[in-house]
Amino acid sequence: MSIQATLHPFLNDGKELQLEVSGNTVGECLKEIVRQYPAMEKKMFDKKGRIKGYVEVLVNDHGIGADELAYVVKDGDSMTIIVYLSGG
Repeated sequence: MSIQATLHPFLNDGKELQLEVSGNTVGECLKEIVRQYPAMEKKMFDKKGRIKGYVEVLVNDHGIGADELAYVVKDGDSMTIIVYLSGG
């Protein structure tokens, strides 16, 4: 799994650029990341446990749509987490 640079400070003092996680769905994989790096939870999930609107998860470099937490992944799939920034 590839993590965008803006989230690196929440991953082992910014030293983790790639992670290997296991799970059958995107949601299970993301829960594994949060288990390893609890600070990621507030950055990725809202209070209802949904992925925040400014976070996108790609599987094999493709957007996975609205039901992303239930999206099924297979061994060997690559996931990328992107955080969109805004400003003015």
